Amino acid sequence: MTENTPERPDTTPPPPPAAPPAATQAFPTAAPVTATGRRPAGRLLIVVCVVALLLAGGGVAWWALADDEDPIDHVEVSGGKLITDDSDAYEDCDDTDDFSYNDCDADTDETYEFVYKITNEGDEPANYSVIVNAFDEDGDFVGQTYIGSTHLAAGKTDADKSEFNEYSEFEDRRELSDIASVKVAYVERVALAN
Repeated sequence: MTENTPERPDTTPPPPPAAPPAATQAFPTAAPVTATGRRPAGRLLIVVCVVALLLAGGGVAWWALADDEDPIDHVEVSGGKLITDDSDAYEDCDDTDDFSYNDCDADTDETYEFVYKITNEGDEPANYSVIVNAFDEDGDFVGQTYIGSTHLAAGKTDADKSEFNEYSEFEDRRELSDIASVKVAYVERVALAN
């Protein structure tokens, strides 16, 4: 065996410097760009193109969305009265036989009828979807129904009767007899290409 022991490095840390090191490394500065005349003109061209595209897009959006009249002005509802019908729609009713399909109804049929008029005041044919609300004599909401007209030509009018009936949905257990007036709530007009 040899008595050679490996030498170990000194484990004591070096003493701290007396003052922080001075910043000797300077960051490189960008070389000045020489104006060749092409770069600013290229930027100007890009800016002009972007502005032109934004103006064109705004013009197209304005043209597409500009509609100076509200389609709710195209629809009128008037009149309105509760109609009670005691007659049975099935004229050949018979309560004396064993069959129930032809029995006479004892219930009276009630409807609240009103007249509507839809006039296409646009320049092209259009479809109309209309929501009509019903109100009681205090002005409280009772229910609503839907009417519509399809492919109504420009300048033409569709007028007819519509109704709230026993199958209409009413608010808070209201009935047809609670309706005192009707009013147009919403109109959607979809212009057609032909």
